[in-house]
Amino acid sequence: MKIWPKIALLLLAGLMLAGSVSAEEYPAQPIIGYIAWGAGGGTDTISRMVSPIAEKILGQSIVMVNKTGKTGVLATEAVFKEKADGHTLLYHAENPQLYQVLGLSDLSYDEFDPVMLFVQGATVLVVPQRSPIKSYADLIKTARQKPGDVVIGLSGVGGQPWVTSKLIKKVENVDFKPVSFNGDGPLITALLGGRVSVSGLAVGAAIPYIKSGDLRPLAIMKNSPNKTFPEVPYITKINPAYQDVMKASGFFYGVYVKKGTPQAVKDLLIKAFSSALNDETVKDYAHQNGLTILGYSGDQAREFINNWRSIMSWLIWDSGAGKNSPEKFGISKSG
Repeated sequence: MKIWPKIALLLLAGLMLAGSVSAEEYPAQPIIGYIAWGAGGGTDTISRMVSPIAEKILGQSIVMVNKTGKTGVLATEAVFKEKADGHTLLYHAENPQLYQVLGLSDLSYDEFDPVMLFVQGATVLVVPQRSPIKSYADLIKTARQKPGDVVIGLSGVGGQPWVTSKLIKKVENVDFKPVSFNGDGPLITALLGGRVSVSGLAVGAAIPYIKSGDLRPLAIMKNSPNKTFPEVPYITKINPAYQDVMKASGFFYGVYVKKGTPQAVKDLLIKAFSSALNDETVKDYAHQNGLTILGYSGDQAREFINNWRSIMSWLIWDSGAGKNSPEKFGISKSG
């Protein structure tokens, strides 16, 4: 009778082996790609642009799924719960590097490996065209005269519009009334409808509405001009007091896998997405939308995202907007 437990263990081991996929067989099935933000936003647009090109090298389709909520936490948790075999990808922005300090999640990019950082871009501060606010100076003056009356549209705590609002608060000491949306798409709709007074949008997401005259740009949130809108003043030109807080300004989009994914699988994914970033269509999109192509992977990508986290985490904590000190998570203040 003692032989049966041994047979059971052998059968179980056989089933486990049958269900596993070696790096040589990857990808053995369609890949699921969770996009942490809604349709029409910057993360969604660039992710859906590069993935069909990457599919050609992978030899499998990538099924793209928008899984929004909690500043991208829901998508991040969904990928973390899956096997580390490369069949589930996370398409996300910079936000997970702030989750711990903001108290949104225990997860960060420490639990994932960056396959490829696609692009980096800047935020542009915009208002509806019919707004009485004509300039950055008008915005600050209005916010000071009517504290809390100016409504700022956010994509959630930790999103770029939220970070922008905190940077303005730190430098100008003004408050806005925050209203959150699930991504750039619904946020832009609210802006166009006049339900939101102001917001900080990715330059690429704002371009068509600025060109059509539906949105008015007030300032580029960076230390230098943006080639897409050279006529729009950059924030440190308007107010040099922003110089230090703009050191880690902007956002970045990329694709990640759960830590523990075999290196051979990551290498194939890197090859596929590197090919996508070299596509002329992608290059042209980046140029037209004021984005800088990064193409970082491995140690280079890790250094980039950790340096960004170091600077932004401490800026947020020092401004009084964080729930947990970066020190609690071993996040150095140097960067």
